Amino acid sequence: MIEPSSPRRLLRSTLIALAVAVLLLITVVLPAEYGIDPTGVGRIIGLTRMGEIKTRLAKEAAADAAADAVADTTSTPPQQ
Repeated sequence: MIEPSSPRRLLRSTLIALAVAVLLLITVVLPAEYGIDPTGVGRIIGLTRMGEIKTRLAKEAAADAAADAVADTTSTPPQQ
C-alpha cells in the first residue's frame, strides 16, 4: 500500500515545483514569447530573437488588419 505524503513533504514538493515554474517563465517563456529577457539566457540560446520576431509580426498583422478595416469601410458603397 502506498502511504500518503506528509504535509511537510507535500509543501516542499510544491515549493520546488513553483520555483522551477518561475525559473522557466523567466528564462524561456518571456524571451521566446515576448522578447523580454531579464537574465540574458534567452539571448544566448536564441529565444530573445525569436520573441522579437514574433512581437514584430504581431504588430504588423494588427496594423494590416486595421488598414484593411479602414479600406473596407471607405470602399463599400452604401446599400439601398
